[in-house]
Amino acid sequence: MNTKHSLQKALSLVAFLMLLVATTAQAKRVVERPYFLGSNNHKLEIERVTLDKKATLLDVKIYQASGDVGIDSHASIMANGVKYDYIGSKQLPKGVFVKVPECGYVAATLRFKPMPETTTEFDFRETADNSGWNVYGVRLDGKRPHADIPQHLLQQALDKNSKLPSTDLNLGKTVVAVRLLGYKPEYKTTLDIIVDNWFSPYRMPYDHDSISVDGTCQVSANAILPTVATIRVNRTEIPFLAVPNDTTTVTIDLPTLTLAATHLFATDSDVKKYVWFEGKHAAVDTELQSVKTKIDVLGVTSFDDICGMTPLQYRDYVQQSYERLLAAINSNAAIGSATRTLAQSILAMNYASALFGFKNNISMAPMIAGKRGVPRADMSIDTVSYFKPLEKLAVLHSKNQRYYYYLSDFTAALRRKYISADPLLDDIAVGKRLSRSFNRKRPLTEQQIAVAHDSIANDMVRELLFANNEDLKSQLASADNILAEVKKSANQNSTFSIIDIDPKMSAQQILPTIADKYKGKAVLIDFWNTWCGPCRAAMSAIHPLKEQLTDVVYVYIADASSPVDKWGEMIKTISGVHVRLTEEQADALGKIYKFSGIPTYFVVNKEGKITYQKTSFPGVEKLKEELTSAMH
Repeated sequence: MNTKHSLQKALSLVAFLMLLVATTAQAKRVVERPYFLGSNNHKLEIERVTLDKKATLLDVKIYQASGDVGIDSHASIMANGVKYDYIGSKQLPKGVFVKVPECGYVAATLRFKPMPETTTEFDFRETADNSGWNVYGVRLDGKRPHADIPQHLLQQALDKNSKLPSTDLNLGKTVVAVRLLGYKPEYKTTLDIIVDNWFSPYRMPYDHDSISVDGTCQVSANAILPTVATIRVNRTEIPFLAVPNDTTTVTIDLPTLTLAATHLFATDSDVKKYVWFEGKHAAVDTELQSVKTKIDVLGVTSFDDICGMTPLQYRDYVQQSYERLLAAINSNAAIGSATRTLAQSILAMNYASALFGFKNNISMAPMIAGKRGVPRADMSIDTVSYFKPLEKLAVLHSKNQRYYYYLSDFTAALRRKYISADPLLDDIAVGKRLSRSFNRKRPLTEQQIAVAHDSIANDMVRELLFANNEDLKSQLASADNILAEVKKSANQNSTFSIIDIDPKMSAQQILPTIADKYKGKAVLIDFWNTWCGPCRAAMSAIHPLKEQLTDVVYVYIADASSPVDKWGEMIKTISGVHVRLTEEQADALGKIYKFSGIPTYFVVNKEGKITYQKTSFPGVEKLKEELTSAMH
């Protein structure tokens, strides 16, 4: 009887242990390759999520060619309105930046306070605002997100025999209408539409951070020739033809595009199609997507490859790349003759541009690739033999292949040896010189307008220059109105203020003027801009320091390269004193104080003297040390 009882006890114990093991196993839920709905970056990817009773673990990879990476100590995950704080990581300890190895990424396991096992979706937020690496709508149900594609697009029949638009000059507006399906404002999607026309008031993109809540955006730009324009969504580039007096409608499946832009999902077969075009050239625009990686001789690894090359080695590298890509375009049976001609033209111009840019590309390669100690090559060449391959490029001699905005880049005497004589190029060259002030947000003077009338023979080229001049004046007037509203808001707000700096004030006076205003207090001056990701990330890291050192004056200096509407919105969330300079003033300050990058920090002591200066974020502890010293 005792033996039987002992056996029953042993069996019960075994059963209990098996139940305990099963329960423990069930308590750990692992989701591999979780889908997600949105991201504000192309670097941090979540490869695995583990929900455990003790912690929620995110296995991530952070992709970056070189430099250092770290995770903000204020990172968190949000699920069902509840915040779960970041505990830490062995690979990326709090407050520590880790050097990126040669593989090009850092792998880490991030630990957070435990979420419920039943969680189906969460947001990863490195920072509360959009300055850090944030990933939204991470799904734990294994279901891939889909946008509702309109039926007429799914059934769209494209004309394989469509023709390219004429390259005769035709001044008019090109209109681009974009719709992002699956768009949600909280996912902080960025959208740029880049249409360049030689004399554009903004050489950089037409910025549209304020996308309509329904995911739509429409822009128009002056145009004189068909050009290959670009839509950039969260760094994914979509090329298309922008044509004068024409409208291109673009529909984008945002959830699919977001997944296609990752290392984790890029090779999945169901993320290949995410854009649809409507308009006269929809077939060419659609086919262009299949060869867009074949139209630039300098690819993602090129700057690593060309480090330390001589000009002749570089020329051979570029030429081999051109010939390889051209063969790939010519052998692509899935595209029509129009798209093939267009792709050949773009590739040829990129090839010529890469050859002409040999000095800059070779010189910049070590910095871009993150390689130190690369010896500088001798840049002297025999120009006649070096550029000999360009004689074979039909695109430089044919007016029927001018589907590129940088036609005007080939107007120098050296380059015109390889281009048929064309008065249009001379007119463009004059317009380019006159429009240089547009880059500094300066409209044409009366004298410049007179020069344009006297020196530009082609009416359309002249009118294009004048149309852009009028657009710039309109944009400046709008910016002035926005700035006035921002200043009015600052006057009514206790968390941020604005110092008015006269645009004509010399750069030598700016920092002393600020220092004199706050003499008797320590001042931290932070040079930043809205488009600078590291600047915004550093601001987030400094936030706890501002709560500790409340006697310090925090001054934030940006320049006019920050769109005034975006700057006005952002400074409302950045407590402190704000200054907005012209780009000329900012450039001059950089020369005076010998800094060329941002973020750049100055610490000014109570006597108004600069005691510390550093370009790039020095870390919270270093700033605390310098500010504490400046306070005494």
